[in-house]
Amino acid sequence: MSLYARPFNPSNVATGLLQVIPQENLDFLYSCLDIHPKYNEIILKLADIIQKASHIYHVRVVDAPEDTIARLVHDFLAETSSFNAASPGGHILIWPFFIVGTECSSPTDRDFVVSQLRMLWGYTGFGNTLYAIKILKKIWQENGKTKSGTHVFDKVKGFIM
Repeated sequence: MSLYARPFNPSNVATGLLQVIPQENLDFLYSCLDIHPKYNEIILKLADIIQKASHIYHVRVVDAPEDTIARLVHDFLAETSSFNAASPGGHILIWPFFIVGTECSSPTDRDFVVSQLRMLWGYTGFGNTLYAIKILKKIWQENGKTKSGTHVFDKVKGFIM
């Protein structure tokens, strides 16, 4: 929960998202490796997907070039195109899709993220999934910036996981 509960602000980079996500933040997944060995490949893939979403967040916060962010988003979306709510463990992908969705600029990529989130909502019924879609649409409409120049995340009140 500590990974998903961190507020979105640049100080997070210095306090934990600079490197890969600390092992303890993914213990909820790694603890399943011994319990469900038949899902080891899926569990490790889920951990990798979460790591990639975290990395995309990091490169945005440190103002990486747009082409770097676009490439990472494209790679994430390609990797998750066959991994959705119906996949074992897919229900934990709300946060990664939300994070990556904030960086989507093409209508096709945005539609894909919204489609995945709607599928996750249909599968889980988690209300925060609908909230994630609402916030993404606001971010896309405002192009990620408010009139004061602060990031839309500064105004987000909620818990997306």
